[in-house]
Amino acid sequence: MKNAARLKGEVVDHKIAAIFASSTEAENTALALRKETSLASEQIIVISPDDPESGRALEPESQGIWRTLVRSHVGLGIAGAVVGFVLFLVLYSADVAFITLNLVVSVIVLTVFGAVGGLLLAGMVTLRPDHTPYLVLAQSALRKGKYVLTVHASSAEQLDEAKKILRNRGVRSVSSF
Repeated sequence: MKNAARLKGEVVDHKIAAIFASSTEAENTALALRKETSLASEQIIVISPDDPESGRALEPESQGIWRTLVRSHVGLGIAGAVVGFVLFLVLYSADVAFITLNLVVSVIVLTVFGAVGGLLLAGMVTLRPDHTPYLVLAQSALRKGKYVLTVHASSAEQLDEAKKILRNRGVRSVSSF
């Protein structure tokens, strides 16, 4: 799918956070991920508890989040309005009395309600509820003085590769879906 046609403006959709008690454990696991997976070095980041840029390391695509907000609201708002208008056409062709007697009001109300529904759905896309467990676990661990290894996988295959390595090492982790 072309980038302009996507609702999401972020390049990396899949993220994993793994928690470690020491910097050495985190760095050794990062090294294993670099060697045993198709992940590039810049996709694997170790964050220390005193890192002032931990927020950027956890969610590096702040511009992508804004693009997601705009794209999803415009795209789903228009799609919702179209669905509302199509619903009007279906009800009109079914000769529903309320619709045929209140033509202008019906088309406006159904189209606007469809657009609002699309905008509500766009809000869910923008909020990215799948990132909440990932962020909560990572930020909580950093506050407790632990080290966090983040993996920003660009595909589901890379995500699975990283999960397998972490699972084999018995590492506690959480990922977005």
